[in-house]
Amino acid sequence: MLTLEITDRAEADIEEIYLYIALESYQSYAESFLSKAFKTFDLLCNNPNMGTERTRSGEGVRFYPMDKVNIFYRVINKRLQILRVHHSALDSNRLRLH
Repeated sequence: MLTLEITDRAEADIEEIYLYIALESYQSYAESFLSKAFKTFDLLCNNPNMGTERTRSGEGVRFYPMDKVNIFYRVINKRLQILRVHHSALDSNRLRLH
C-alpha cells in the first residue's frame, strides 16, 4: 500500500468543493463528498493503476473519476500524490498540476 500525500493545491480544491456544496446545498452532502473523496484516495493507494494515464499532463500523471470530479494523481517513491481534485465540467487542459 502506498502512503497518501495531498498537495497544497489539491487540499485547496477539496476545501473549495466542500464549501461550495455546504453553502449551495446541505452540510451533509458536503460531508458525504469529503468521506467519499478520502475513501477513493484509500482505494487508489491500494490500486494505483486504476486511473487512466494522462501523459499530456506530465510523466506518471493519472486521473480517476469520482462522481462529478476528477482526481489527478501520480505515484512517487511509494507515495500516492494527489495533485488536484477538479470538477469534471471544467476544462482540465488548462489545469496546473505541478
